[in-house]
Amino acid sequence: MFNFCAKVHFFFELHKFYTKLGNFCTPICAKNSNFAANLRKCLTQNNRFMKKIFTFLFAGLLSMSSMQGVVKVHTIGDSTMDDYPETTDKRGWGMYLGSFFDSNNVKVNNCAHSGRDTRTFYEDDWTSVENQMSSGDYVIIQFAHNDEGTVTNGLDMLEYRQYCKDKGIEEPAASEKRGTNPQTTYRAMLKTYIDEARAKGVNPILVAPICRAYFSNGNISRAGQHDLGDKFWKIEGGELLKDQSVPATDHSMDYVEAMRIVAAAENVPFINLTEGTRQLYTSYGQEQCLSLLFCSGDKTHTNAMGANLIARMAADSLKHRGILAEYIDIPTATSANPSSIAIGETYSGVAQNREFLLTGFGLSPETGTLSIEADGDLLISTDKEHYAKSASVNYAGGSLFQKVYVRATYMSEGEKSNKVTVKSGGVMIVEVPVTATVLSLVGGSTVSATWPISSTSSAKTATVEGPISAEMTLSNMCANDTKADFVYASDPDTKITMVRFHNGTSKTAWPANEIDENAERYIDFSITAPATQEIRITKISMDIAAHSTSTMCCHIRTGFGDGFTGGSLIYESTSLPYNTSSDPATIGQLEFTPTLTVKAGETLHVRLYPWHNLNEAKSGKYVCLKNVKIEGKAFDPATGMEEVSDRPFQGKKIMRNGMLFIVRPDGTMYNILGSQIR
Repeated sequence: MFNFCAKVHFFFELHKFYTKLGNFCTPICAKNSNFAANLRKCLTQNNRFMKKIFTFLFAGLLSMSSMQGVVKVHTIGDSTMDDYPETTDKRGWGMYLGSFFDSNNVKVNNCAHSGRDTRTFYEDDWTSVENQMSSGDYVIIQFAHNDEGTVTNGLDMLEYRQYCKDKGIEEPAASEKRGTNPQTTYRAMLKTYIDEARAKGVNPILVAPICRAYFSNGNISRAGQHDLGDKFWKIEGGELLKDQSVPATDHSMDYVEAMRIVAAAENVPFINLTEGTRQLYTSYGQEQCLSLLFCSGDKTHTNAMGANLIARMAADSLKHRGILAEYIDIPTATSANPSSIAIGETYSGVAQNREFLLTGFGLSPETGTLSIEADGDLLISTDKEHYAKSASVNYAGGSLFQKVYVRATYMSEGEKSNKVTVKSGGVMIVEVPVTATVLSLVGGSTVSATWPISSTSSAKTATVEGPISAEMTLSNMCANDTKADFVYASDPDTKITMVRFHNGTSKTAWPANEIDENAERYIDFSITAPATQEIRITKISMDIAAHSTSTMCCHIRTGFGDGFTGGSLIYESTSLPYNTSSDPATIGQLEFTPTLTVKAGETLHVRLYPWHNLNEAKSGKYVCLKNVKIEGKAFDPATGMEEVSDRPFQGKKIMRNGMLFIVRPDGTMYNILGSQIR
């Protein structure tokens, strides 16, 4: 296929040919009027064709040129790879992988999702990933953490559920589907991903899961390396056998070895991050590994430093295997990850918060101070509290790990381009470009949906303002009224009544040993835009707490349509504010200002995924909600968005607020320079 420059050259040569043909035929035309008339008609028609070609080239191909030839690397996996918002210190290594590639040639599309095993990711997320794939892309596959099961210790959940039915004993909660056996379902699901990726011309790569920081005698334990051989469940002779074990030389319960076998059988590249992270963790030692690389009190999920080092390791492993090696750069001096910040669409007057990790290895001199400066509409902070135009960072020992927070607040609409500059001794050593497309919120009519949630009977009823519809649904959850005297310190006089949401039916126990969300258990609030207008979301807010537990956790995600596509995590708490009847607590009051545009006729979902992180099953523990509200502005697409062309092979060109954009068939949007903004 011609690249963009070749296409331009071709059409210029074609134009020169027509010009020469006209010059050659001029003397003949003077002698033969019929020939002249026919030739004139032909050249005129082709001249019109050329005008159309050049119009198409510079209005269409020019804006799309930077996307041509870009290879996408899709990453699928669990919470150790997932994207996380600024509300938590948790970071997945998939967030940082893209900065080790040349962004002009490779784009990393991180599709990892918390709480998934090989089977539940396939059921809930795989179709969306497939729809984003193109021939020549790559897909990195990392699973095992949740395949080990929250209940069954290496026994396939479906096999265990059938056993419970056969024996007439209580089954696990209907929402719990996670858990595969390494030699059966796990291997089969890995092969399914490989086969379906290859069917689309996509190159699969199997990546062994990062270790859990389970230290034992200075090393990572067998379970920490995803080998359950010391303690697992199995069904044999129709009976359930718990707490089984096999020798260390027996890898029948080893998920990493199972992945290695699949990789060899299917001739797929295998990257052993389990062994790589084992060496990384032990090089730090238990105390420093947990304090420097992991979230507080967590031996599974890494912080920014840990995730960055693992992403660096993964990129280096790919390079040594010759996979996209020419596009991988492993910096040894000071660098920023990510190396650029593309905010995409945002609204005027709404602050957007981003961050990058400033790292350095083997720096000379070994101690020093770096200055950081922000221009234009940007402010920066190193503590997430005090924002200014400049800051300084000290480092020692030749190594640097510093998170830099960036706040962008644009007051005027249009394309924005700013930067954060890092200097050493007055000399620029790192520059982080920050770009955004700013849309106006001026005009438009106010819309909102509010769920007061004041009683069981009206818990699902929303008060709606403007031309939208609203709905609330529960999946494997139920709602119970609280007692009339159930109060919070924030408003003790009015005796706030809050509905409590609980797993399954009333008094159903929360499962034990959950450390992440369950895809089947959620509370969903949705609004649907009218068929003739789009909704620009300005705020999402709610009051949230837990009752009688300090270990209630919650994710809040947004997504669109029945498939919950385009979803993003906007909040995480691993310990919601809580109270007891004798000790009221201040309820958590959350506010978010994500840039979300609900297209005409489209539905936006805001979902809360609660789980209870305790080592034993518990009932009587509740998630408490009140005053959930989604706010926005309604705009008429006829004035805010004008379609100017519709070519199936390139998507639609639209004008929004006087700016030209390209919307591809998959819903992605690019500005005139070819940068993706949505």
